[in-house]
Amino acid sequence: MNTAKKRILSLTLTICLALSMMLTLSACGKKNLEEYFNTDTMQKLVTSSIEQYESQGMELKMYAEGDELHYDLTLTTIETTDDDRSVYAEALEAGLAETAQTFVDAAKDVQKSVSNETVLVVVTYFDAAGVELASQSFSSAD
Repeated sequence: MNTAKKRILSLTLTICLALSMMLTLSACGKKNLEEYFNTDTMQKLVTSSIEQYESQGMELKMYAEGDELHYDLTLTTIETTDDDRSVYAEALEAGLAETAQTFVDAAKDVQKSVSNETVLVVVTYFDAAGVELASQSFSSAD
């Protein structure tokens, strides 16, 4: 499980990197979050991020909905059981807690580039069977 915990922390940090790359492109004007997310430039970044995660055995779904920017990650090589699910959930939650300020800062940066008053970055992890393991929201208002 130690290797799995290290991999999970690495995955969380990779999300932060993908979000940081997105922010470098955030000077597109004051569109709302959904409009901004659907620009050609953003969609190229999304496609690149999805390919990067696929090469690591994960499925990434990124989308904007209202004030929320979602990162849904499926750990395609891990199907949890009732016995080990809490171990994975704790490791993922710990990884999210360790990188929380990065996500809050990212939400603030995105909010500055869009017309939405508040932006939430929502990160959710699923196992290969689609069972939610952990989810956390990070607000630009924090």
